Amino acid sequence: MAHIEKKATVLIVEINREKRILLSTYLSESGYEVVETGNGEAGFKACRQQSIDLILLDIGMLGMGGFALSDKLQGNKQFKFIPVIILSPSGDIETRVRAFELGSADYIVEPIAKSELLTRIHARLANSRLLASLQNKNKELLAQQQQLMQDMHAAADFQQHLLPNPVHECNSLHFAPYFKPYKEVGGDIYNIQRLDDEHLAIYILDVSGHGFAAAMMTLLATQALSGSTAITKKMRSDGEVKSVTSPKDVVMMLNAEFPLARFNCYLTIIYLLYNTRKHSFRYCCAGHPPLIHITKKNTMTFLDAGGPPAGIDGHWVEGEGIFESGDRLFFYTDGFTDYRNEAGDFYGQQRFFGSVLGSGRFSLQAAVQSIVEELKEFGNKLDGDDDMTLLAMERR
Repeated sequence: MAHIEKKATVLIVEINREKRILLSTYLSESGYEVVETGNGEAGFKACRQQSIDLILLDIGMLGMGGFALSDKLQGNKQFKFIPVIILSPSGDIETRVRAFELGSADYIVEPIAKSELLTRIHARLANSRLLASLQNKNKELLAQQQQLMQDMHAAADFQQHLLPNPVHECNSLHFAPYFKPYKEVGGDIYNIQRLDDEHLAIYILDVSGHGFAAAMMTLLATQALSGSTAITKKMRSDGEVKSVTSPKDVVMMLNAEFPLARFNCYLTIIYLLYNTRKHSFRYCCAGHPPLIHITKKNTMTFLDAGGPPAGIDGHWVEGEGIFESGDRLFFYTDGFTDYRNEAGDFYGQQRFFGSVLGSGRFSLQAAVQSIVEELKEFGNKLDGDDDMTLLAMERR
């Protein structure tokens, strides 16, 4: 034979001794290891005692017949994938159907030609090895997927720890967040951090893309924007803050730190520098959806002074404003406006802005909840296909 299955072990379960000897001779001459039994009970015992690669099974045996043995093998997790070739003097349809229903890999009508037998055995062993290889690959993929999910859960827990604790140093400001990554982790983040006695840095950013890679980029950006880094403030030699960095310069430094050519992604950000004594602010909107300013009289202004996303290069400018008592600011990511329902319709800016404006009758936390509930009602509670982050800020 051109193809010889070296070391493959074939179990012959055949009641007729002369047939067993003939089959065993065919197989031994072709390089197979052979195990012989004369009934189903002995055949099943042989499977338990040693590694069997294929079974030649006579269905006409007494006691535990061929069909009974096939059924028993199929019911056993250890043996159900051993290919079984049925040997039968009958080629009737009912017998064939019954054999294949019980999981037989092939069916040969006696008398048996040696060349046909060896060809069938070779084909079934090849299929069996391919199946085993695919099963092993599947196990490896499942293990990798499980490890990835564990890593994702760990990353999600770590990302949650990046979110800010309440800012107690400025009692006149109140914050209400909503943070929902598209998957376990995402590319959105927000932060509120004290820089010195009279300045808070408040920002929201969105890294292009989704999942683990975007989350890692978010982590790097958050570290770069930490209140202890040179990006956000300049320190004197004695450890005191010399000056805080302007929002425009923060964006320019982020642009230099995270170029698109190096990281293959960019980030959009609104970076707001808030003066807690004057209650004024400066901000830079780098490719991000505009900041929404709702006054005490419930008028809406969009703050979008800035430039392109950080990482793409460009020119940036700053905007400024006064935050009066009763005013609110809404930072958000485009996961809200780009949210789609089952019909594929976008929630859009008009609905979102209307929801924000209409939330003024609620407390700050209830306002955020109202905005989210209106969006979910539009989408019939369907999860979005992007990270969604919303941060509301109010002066009381």
